[in-house]
Amino acid sequence: MRHSSLVSFLNGDRPADELWREIETEVGECRAACAKGGSGHVIIEDGPDTELTRKHVAVLLAALAEARLPLESASYIADALIMSDQFYWDDDPIAEAVFFLSDESAPLTLAEVQQAQSRLARAS
Repeated sequence: MRHSSLVSFLNGDRPADELWREIETEVGECRAACAKGGSGHVIIEDGPDTELTRKHVAVLLAALAEARLPLESASYIADALIMSDQFYWDDDPIAEAVFFLSDESAPLTLAEVQQAQSRLARAS
């Protein structure tokens, strides 16, 4: 995934379906490797330092809740945000949402995404 593509999506300048077309193969390969007992690799190119805001997280959660991004993309995108040295945040509600999305201990559900949206909105 290109850093610039993710930032453009989070800023609302790029539609979710374009981001998905860019990362669909990467997400599939990562999930397949994990399913086989291996470890998947999250790919994100370097870019400029970028502060992740509540608005950015709200954009991501809305795209998942409205099925503009498949739920299977959530952990991949969240892991990219966590593992990249170029994304940072200083806000506990942002950290809670990102780490929630990165959790692959059970399949993510629409109801859980909606709950995450509510928690983020209440924290504002």
